[in-house]
Amino acid sequence: MRKLSFLVLTAALAVFVGALVLPSFSVAEEGEEEAKFKFVGEAKCKFCHQGEKNGKIYEQWQASDHAKAFESLGEAHQGDEACLKCHTTGFGEPMAAGATAKKLQGVQCEACHGPGSEYKAMKVMKSHELSLENGLVVPDEELCKSCHVAELPQECWAGADASPSFDYAEAYKAIEHHVPEEK
Repeated sequence: MRKLSFLVLTAALAVFVGALVLPSFSVAEEGEEEAKFKFVGEAKCKFCHQGEKNGKIYEQWQASDHAKAFESLGEAHQGDEACLKCHTTGFGEPMAAGATAKKLQGVQCEACHGPGSEYKAMKVMKSHELSLENGLVVPDEELCKSCHVAELPQECWAGADASPSFDYAEAYKAIEHHVPEEK
């Protein structure tokens, strides 16, 4: 009996601690309309956006600061909702089946391009218009500045002399990516 109590207590503690560390995502409450577009995670994007033929988009993202955004918080801030809004993908938003908070850590494809549940299918992605109708977002300066703001809380830039500046044109050059045209 003592061993069973210990196991139950340990499991409860693990769930509690996990809830503190991992970002939360919303689930439709009873009577609420379920969201049409849901976050699926970078693994769903990877298959069509990796390799030379596909512009090495996935590989470029993996090497970027965006991919490492969650880790950059350090353990002290990985449970801070103010940080998670910009250092994870889809924080507080609906997830598709199979997606988890852990699978949405970092600034992934959908953080900029919108929840991919409806546009991730190849038949949709082959049409830009159909992709847009199904939730694809074409990021712009305003979207980038929703996280890259001039007035960041001091803990976001601890160790620097001042809040980091953000030059959209320069930053865009560093992350610009395209699927090569078929010949």
